Amino acid sequence: MSLSILSDAIEKRAIISFEYNKIGKVKGIRLGAPHAIFIMHKKDGSESTKVHIVQIDGVSDSCQTLPSFRLFDLEELTNIEITYPEIKFEVSEQYNSDWEGYQHTIVKI
Repeated sequence: MSLSILSDAIEKRAIISFEYNKIGKVKGIRLGAPHAIFIMHKKDGSESTKVHIVQIDGVSDSCQTLPSFRLFDLEELTNIEITYPEIKFEVSEQYNSDWEGYQHTIVKI
């Protein structure tokens, strides 16, 4: 379900609200502009599905100011909703659709 909502948001360039439930991260609602979903292959041979999101508001445990281009683990995202379907977000200047990490892309802008 999360994958389908995120894919839809990326295709429509729609803002989402979500919670990030990774251990050690601040709990609460975040708002963001999802740019890509991809499979990251680690040096140890394992893999995980990641989401590049420009977080624009909400809770944060980093010292970076918002908006900020961030990497999230897909399996740790919950309560994902498209919040403003009528508003299209601008593609971030930090986004590079040719980035080598997107070799195993599920969906991207």
